Amino acid sequence: MLRLFQLLIVAAVLVAVLATGGPAWADAEVRTEYTQTRIIPEREGFAPGETTWFAVDQKVIDGWHVFWKNPGDAGLPLALDWTLPGGFEVGEILHPVPQFIPVGPLASFAHEGAPVFLVSVTAPTDAVSGETVDIIINALWQACEEICVPEETRFEFSVSILAAAEIRSETALLFARARAALPVAMDKAARFERRGGAYVLTIDNWDGAAPADAFFFPGPEGLITPAAAQTISLTDGALTVSMEPGWTDTGEAKTVDGVLAYGRADGARAGYQISAAITGSLAPPPDILVRAANTNVALLLVMAFFGGLILNAMPCVFPIIFIKAAALMQSAKEDRTIVRAHGLLFTAGVLATFIFMGGLLLALRAGGEELGWGFHLQSPPVVGLSAYVLFLVGLNLAGLFSVGENIAGAGQSLTQKRGSMGAFFTGALAVVVAAPCIGPLLSAPMGAALVQPPAIGMAIFILMGLGLAAPYLALSFSPALGRYLPKPGEWMVVLKQALSFPVFAAAAYFLWVFSRQTSDGGLATLLFGAILLALAAWLFELSKGDGRRAMVLRAASAVSAVLAIAPLTRIEAAAVTSTQASSAYGAIETEPYSDETLANYRAAGAPVFIDFTAAWCVTCQFNKMTALKNNDVVDAFKRTGTVFLVADWTVRDPEITKALQAYGVSGVPLYVYYPPGGQAQILPQTLSRKVLLKALGDADQ
Repeated sequence: MLRLFQLLIVAAVLVAVLATGGPAWADAEVRTEYTQTRIIPEREGFAPGETTWFAVDQKVIDGWHVFWKNPGDAGLPLALDWTLPGGFEVGEILHPVPQFIPVGPLASFAHEGAPVFLVSVTAPTDAVSGETVDIIINALWQACEEICVPEETRFEFSVSILAAAEIRSETALLFARARAALPVAMDKAARFERRGGAYVLTIDNWDGAAPADAFFFPGPEGLITPAAAQTISLTDGALTVSMEPGWTDTGEAKTVDGVLAYGRADGARAGYQISAAITGSLAPPPDILVRAANTNVALLLVMAFFGGLILNAMPCVFPIIFIKAAALMQSAKEDRTIVRAHGLLFTAGVLATFIFMGGLLLALRAGGEELGWGFHLQSPPVVGLSAYVLFLVGLNLAGLFSVGENIAGAGQSLTQKRGSMGAFFTGALAVVVAAPCIGPLLSAPMGAALVQPPAIGMAIFILMGLGLAAPYLALSFSPALGRYLPKPGEWMVVLKQALSFPVFAAAAYFLWVFSRQTSDGGLATLLFGAILLALAAWLFELSKGDGRRAMVLRAASAVSAVLAIAPLTRIEAAAVTSTQASSAYGAIETEPYSDETLANYRAAGAPVFIDFTAAWCVTCQFNKMTALKNNDVVDAFKRTGTVFLVADWTVRDPEITKALQAYGVSGVPLYVYYPPGGQAQILPQTLSRKVLLKALGDADQ
């Protein structure tokens, strides 16, 4: 009887504990090959209408990493599939501040060490205290080092609904650490825009100095090139981060969300959560502007100087310089002090005009105006118009028509003045007439001037001016050099015609860009318009003179030009912009992997190479971009008749999983070579030309 009484007391105590909100579950923990993962609740249970936070606490082995929500060039971030009763709401996964992890020429946005992810779950207001909720969480993530391995697990536990769910004291430190690792919401205005060949994040009213090690991690995948360096600058209290565009844009989104990460004084990483308003279009620009944005600054300045120097030989500039130089030689016999002063004033006129033009363009850029060199590549209509302009310049240089006599004549009275004003305005006019004569050497500096920070942009304009003024300045301080000055003659006409061909090549490039942005119908429209433009230029040349015939020809020229340009306003970008048709393996012929295919080729005595790969594997992509596209390697595959099988593990494939396990590995990349009649050879995970040629029997190549 006493024994029965004791059992009843124990049962009553257990019921009381459950009714008053004792521990509702044990922390769920799973160990996988490369990570240890726990799901830990912050509270003792669910309370009706209240939110309970869960921590996904991961410990990643040394040298490995898991991924942020935007993984960078490749990767699979943490994904949680919750099974809960109706009415429960699960929030998005909150990631700690990401890290930049370079992998060859690519990069991952990821987490190393012991990242903690937070997820909120809100119970419905009509949840009944005392009931039990069964929870199932299917979790999937990817761990990477040199190989990339997807890991998955399943968490199952039951949770009680309590009248009041208190915070668990034993989890306070973990959740405090997790929240401290999250990015802090930015309270300052931010905007995201395209400037020439770069995307620029601007944060107004920045406090303190610019963080030298800052890096912006955008939320949308493919928006930027992950591995490309980012430029940080601080001007008049506005912090700017310039980055290289990627392969996609934000679609219809009005903002770009992301994290601006930086290093704290204690060595830890911190970051701001930013939501930047999009200004203008973010359509990816052509590669030519991207290269200009990232070209070495010192090289850009050198190119700007010599590009300006070459302008002196352009047919539109040389006559003005030559006339003034001849006058200089004459006045040199009188007073060398005056000659030097005129040389400095000529240089001042050149620099003043370049600074004015450059400053105007940079100011328009800062104000959001899409004007200036390079900005015309934003949309198909403007790209088409740019092709037309270059086509007309080429026709002008080739001699089909000529313009500019009136401009030169308008300034002739100023350039012929013998005083100081004449020298100054000669320099200014030289810049004005040089504007349509920008040569190929100046394309990169001019594009970069509108992409780089304002100080660098202005330096480019100044160096161009110094290059243009350099010969005249040298003559003014050393008149004896005048005897080396080439005389005007037939060579100028030949040079002008020769220069038309690189201009036509530039027009062809814009034509190619246009074809990538539009359908075949748009390309046909542009080509027909080019014919009309050539007709307009020819009629314009014939119209020179006075009389009724000249007026009719000018009207016909104008109509032809309008008919050529008007259709461009109706052309839109094609719905499908991806026109890449080349294989990821270049010239190597490939076949899909299967156990049966491998067995058949081995039975036939053929050499076989197997590439176990996946789209999310960074090392795989690096090997494809380098070793597997090497010309010697491609030739070796063809010469030896080696069969190339691709085992693509991007999507789950039980057959490929089984094959990987048979080779004693659990992830990709894996490269296997079977010589004729021989056993499998496992190649290194990072391929090279030498490794592949040796495996294929061509080590001496």
